[in-house]
Parts: sequence; structure tokens; C-alpha cells
Amino acid sequence: MSEESRNPVYVERMSVLFRMQHMLLIISLLVLAVTGFALMYHENRLAQALISLEGGVLYRGIIHRVAAVFLMAQLVYHAFYMLFSREGKRELNEVWLSRRDFDDFLQAMRYNLRMGNEYPRFGKYGYKEKFQYWGATTGVFLISVTGVILWAETFSMRFLPKFVLDLTLIIHGYQGLLIFVVLLFWHLYIVHLHPSVFPMNMAWLTGKVDAEWLREEHPLEYEKLKGEGIL
Repeated sequence: MSEESRNPVYVERMSVLFRMQHMLLIISLLVLAVTGFALMYHENRLAQALISLEGGVLYRGIIHRVAAVFLMAQLVYHAFYMLFSREGKRELNEVWLSRRDFDDFLQAMRYNLRMGNEYPRFGKYGYKEKFQYWGATTGVFLISVTGVILWAETFSMRFLPKFVLDLTLIIHGYQGLLIFVVLLFWHLYIVHLHPSVFPMNMAWLTGKVDAEWLREEHPLEYEKLKGEGIL
């Protein structure tokens, strides 16, 4: 057994503030999903049972709106954090999409189809993490904007034609469904159920990952940290 396997080295991947933001996002999205889908599919028996547990349609609406305000506050805070804090700027630079990410995606597709010999090498965030991040951010922004329009329906109808409100309702509902499905299946698999981390990547709780895992999954980040003397 090698020295590294007997004494694993751990590297911080998520700071305390990022872990807090991540946890609050999980809670608010789960509350919004349960309360929102219960209304969207209100004829379903399970949805009716959920609405009953929430105290009826009135209280369901209150819970949904409180969670929505909480989510929008997180979105605003996260935007300021990424744009103006030292750590946020560093993370934004890492997660920013570039031409290389699309090239990596195509290279990974060729490799999986046995049309290429080498899998792309990633830095701190590969194209999967970046696509998830920007997809989720765009989705949260859309459901926030459409949610505000629907919340202020009487006011919105003074300035917007009815078909816009109908379209807004569709976007709000199905955008929420899309985010839920993507987070539940794609994100859950990539982050926790993938063979390299199964049954769970503990970074969302501890903030740290094994350096050996980092070397295998994010070799460019590993080499960068090694060059900086962190590893």
C-alpha cells in the first residue's frame, strides 16, 4: 500500500460560504418544487394530499412565495458575491465558459463513441460543471422573473397582453420542472452517484476532496495546486 493511500491528502474545493449558499439553495428549491408542483398538478391525489398538509391553497401560496423571496435574495447575494468578492471573482473566472469547454465536450463525445483516443483534461471545473452552473443560474433567473410577473398579476395585466401572462405561466411551471429534473437526475448522478465518488461526494458537507480523486478527475487543477506548493 502506498504512502498516499495510507495517508490521504485533502484539498478544499468548496469554502464555508459556498457550502452555505449551496445548502440554502437546496432547501429553497425543494420547498418551491413541492409547493409549486402541488398546484401545477392539483388534480393529482398526491398533490391534493400535499396541499392539505400545507394547510390548504392559501397557506400553500404563502409558503411558496416566502420560499420564492428567499430564492431571489440568494440570487442577488450570489451575483454580488461572484462579481465583487475576492473569492467570488476567482470562482467566476474558473466557471466562465470558454471555447475550450465546447471543444472538450466534442472531444469527450468522440472518446465515448470510440472515435478518439484521449479524454479531455479538466481544471477545477469541466464543461459538465459549467453547463450545470450556468443552466441552473439562467433557470433560477427565469423562474424568478416569471414568478414576480405572476405574483403581481393584476398589476402585470395593465401593461402586458393576456397571451404574455399565459406564456409566462407555462415558462414558470415548466422551467421549474426542468430545473428539478436536471438537479435530481443529472447533477445527482454526476456529483454523487458517479462511480468515482459513489455513494457520495462529501465536498458539499466538508468542502474537501481527496487529492488522488482530484488528480484523476481534474488533473489540470491538481497540477496547478502542485505547482503552487499546496500539494
